[in-house]
Amino acid sequence: MKLARQSFLVGGLFLAAACGSSSNGPDEYQAAVPTFSGVSAEVSGASSEGASLTASSGAEAGLIAPTPGAELQASTTPDWLPKIRDAIQSLNQGLKDAFGPVERLVLTNGPSQVRGQVYIYGPFEQGGYSYLLSVVRVAGNHYGWKLQVKKTGDADTAFVAFAAGTTFKVPSDQVHRGRGTIGVDLDAYKTVVTAFPGQGKLFVAFSHHGFGPAAADAGVTGQSKTLIYALRNFSADTSKWQPVDAIFYAHKNGLSGVTSVRVASYADIPEIPNDTPAKELLVGRARYNPGVGGRAEVAITGGDLSGKVFFGVECWDKAEALVFKATALCSLGEEPGTGSCTWTKTGDEAACHVVLATGMRDHVEPSDESDASPDPDAPANDVPGVPSQMPAGDGN
Repeated sequence: MKLARQSFLVGGLFLAAACGSSSNGPDEYQAAVPTFSGVSAEVSGASSEGASLTASSGAEAGLIAPTPGAELQASTTPDWLPKIRDAIQSLNQGLKDAFGPVERLVLTNGPSQVRGQVYIYGPFEQGGYSYLLSVVRVAGNHYGWKLQVKKTGDADTAFVAFAAGTTFKVPSDQVHRGRGTIGVDLDAYKTVVTAFPGQGKLFVAFSHHGFGPAAADAGVTGQSKTLIYALRNFSADTSKWQPVDAIFYAHKNGLSGVTSVRVASYADIPEIPNDTPAKELLVGRARYNPGVGGRAEVAITGGDLSGKVFFGVECWDKAEALVFKATALCSLGEEPGTGSCTWTKTGDEAACHVVLATGMRDHVEPSDESDASPDPDAPANDVPGVPSQMPAGDGN
């Protein structure tokens, strides 16, 4: 789900607000718009996840190296982690590109217009298109925002809204942090930027809350995030990713650094039995603990698996070397590890040092692609409901 370079959509608006209105930093309206870092999904933050606006340092290459003593019969490279990262990157690329122009261009002075409680920033021009950001204070610490686009120089054409959201802040929230919702309409964007290769809609519910005074004492206030994404016929680039209708999920614990993600994607999965170029649906999740390692679970259906489900589990160490993996081929509705649906295991299961949250299943089910519930150990317990239609940008 990548977006073409010319589009720069979602990531920019988030960044836009990050741009200050003066040497004293962003004004309160800009500060109410979330930045990309607050809405991106990540496992470890590796550059292949696209979770940062800038490329990761060369340190990532050092993470993908075999750990001495990892006794596996095959490769020490994880099977499922790269596929989950690819799905994350597609999501993040959509977010990043959708808001990129605003992020870079709001680094000027404050609003160009003020109409009562509405602050207007721009228009900002890039790549032959003009972008206009408006932020409204609805009441107290409740804000709405809207990003619009049109072709530069076309005075008789109206701006077209393609991204909007609502943010609720409390006094302890840092700039660009809070809780709220976002909608991104790539179909609307494409009516203006006709060569844009993406499509569909992306809805996000987010909260940056969690741990209260403990986060403040540790100096990590605003670093936790809990995110639920609804992708509707969404692809950032249809030449690279097949559009999906699914729920994604991500959280990051600002105190421990532990992350958790859930994704879904269509791809040819060569690890399944009797593989052909047909695409399967992979529903996967991953959990990462800095300095310890991570684990992933997948459930794969469709394609070459007619009437079957292929389950996979893997664990890797802090160097991302595989230490354990297990697979099971089951009929639809069967529970892996029961009856004839048995696990085939390789490596040392005791080396799986990253554990699941209390109450979580030890495997993924195909139905998890529509699960919008946060993990039991999510940092925030106040995530709003995911929008089912595009926000108006007026806070309602």
